[in-house]
Amino acid sequence: MKTRATSRRSPRTKAPPSARGSPRSRNDASPERTAPLVLDYQLAELPTAQHRAGLAGLVLMLRWLERLPGAKPGTARLARLDDASARVELDPRGLQRLFDELYAARLEEKWEKKPRDGARPLREDVKVVRDKKGETRRERYFIYEVPVPRAGLLLSMDPTASDRTGHWVKLWRDMLWSTLRGVPTTRGPFISRALGESTSDAAKAWKLLTAKRRRASVSLSSTELLGAMEHNAEGVSFEDLPRTAFLLHFWPYVTQVYVPRTLVVKERRVLSDPRGYALAIPDVARLRTFCEVLPRALLGRGTALRGFRPQESMVDLAVESALMTGQLLRRRLSKAEGALAYSSLVWGYDVFHLGKDGNNVRTHGASRFEPEVEMVDAYAALQGSLKDALFRRTCLLNLVKQRPWYAGFDRVFATSPHEVTLGAMAFRQDARLSLERHMHMDSNASSPSAPSLEQLVFQVARHYVLVKLERKHKLRWDAVKDDPSLKKTYNEKKEVVARDAFLAVRSRSGQDFIAYFAGTLCSVPQHLPVDQFVRLSQALQTQHEDMKTLTLLALSANA
Repeated sequence: MKTRATSRRSPRTKAPPSARGSPRSRNDASPERTAPLVLDYQLAELPTAQHRAGLAGLVLMLRWLERLPGAKPGTARLARLDDASARVELDPRGLQRLFDELYAARLEEKWEKKPRDGARPLREDVKVVRDKKGETRRERYFIYEVPVPRAGLLLSMDPTASDRTGHWVKLWRDMLWSTLRGVPTTRGPFISRALGESTSDAAKAWKLLTAKRRRASVSLSSTELLGAMEHNAEGVSFEDLPRTAFLLHFWPYVTQVYVPRTLVVKERRVLSDPRGYALAIPDVARLRTFCEVLPRALLGRGTALRGFRPQESMVDLAVESALMTGQLLRRRLSKAEGALAYSSLVWGYDVFHLGKDGNNVRTHGASRFEPEVEMVDAYAALQGSLKDALFRRTCLLNLVKQRPWYAGFDRVFATSPHEVTLGAMAFRQDARLSLERHMHMDSNASSPSAPSLEQLVFQVARHYVLVKLERKHKLRWDAVKDDPSLKKTYNEKKEVVARDAFLAVRSRSGQDFIAYFAGTLCSVPQHLPVDQFVRLSQALQTQHEDMKTLTLLALSANA
């Protein structure tokens, strides 16, 4: 039994009888010329997002070839392009030129601490390194020659590009060598080009594209189509038509690469640990517009670094890669086109979280994500304002899953030491900012000026902390704000009062929490109108879990 990655209709191919044969290399001096092969592609006929992204990658690569200086042997060009379709003309020499650029690479030296099994290094050398304590030591290194993909098209869209590399391109190269081409036997085309030879993949592609049996199928590997395998558990193989399988060479060149981080609480601190790569594959809906917008959008990426990675490439969730890409495209589109333009530019994104475990490439997650314009805009607001990694990750999960912004914080408070929540300055600031942002979003429809539940809880927590601070420690802000030493004492005692209430609320649930809220937090004068007290009482009875979460957030914000 076989399954094909095709739909009912397939792209039309026009080739004269003379178009059969193998591509010649660039140095072939034969005067014979083969009539171009014409490939017509319709976006709607392509079976997967990777195929549609591949068509966009092919368009961008052909445009890039046209801009390169020097002789252009053979035919490799766009004959027609619009938002729904493209026509491509290729002959053997042009296809060879296309693939030679696609898989262009060079040999570079790589310093490794351990010798490779069965491989002789170019040479050995010694480096003087300095450890964390400032002490120096000599370390022995083994230098090997390794092929490095050139990715000239991506370099032209990298705002950090300098000479033959750039930080965004390096991230893409590292992803390619760790995942898609993580097995050394899959790197053949790049190795050939690094050695100065033409890749044989062009001849194979030409033979398949011009075969007599136009509907003959070809097997797919996971290098070409993510998730593909020789046979699945039911014995079904992954196959495709040659004309559509051809597009799978190009989708990595429009795929956006990011680095997901896992958060680990260690020694009462939150640490982030990079884990693999997140790939956001755009499901292109408007081909010509996408190919015009993407290069300019990518040139607008940030140039700041965190370690040796672009700062903007670090994400808290794999699916955030789709939101980042959406934000780039949305930001690039003109204000005149607005939300309508972005909403019709892509259908969504296929998101893969890949990593390498020893010699094995692992898929940590795969999903389909279709963010609405409003979600992309909400993400842009979150991204620039939230500083605490734990707080930001929880808010992102809520945004993606379309839950209330405070959902999930109950688990964060229950499973994390208070030092990383209420005790962390960035967490406290994010809690205050988020509460203030949402204070007026939950107003009653019948009374738009009525305060939200967030605002009521915030006011109760704030007034309780200030009154207890004055009663217990005789401290008021207006009396200490001009005295640095008293101001420091004020802030320290304020945090103690908030922390005591925070720990008391965190340890209670159900009726115990309700009793503490009503009997302790409301034991100080709360100057609220009757209708607002009634609303708090109703929320305590019907939403006590949400009230507990909001109370903990409010106490954190007032610490």
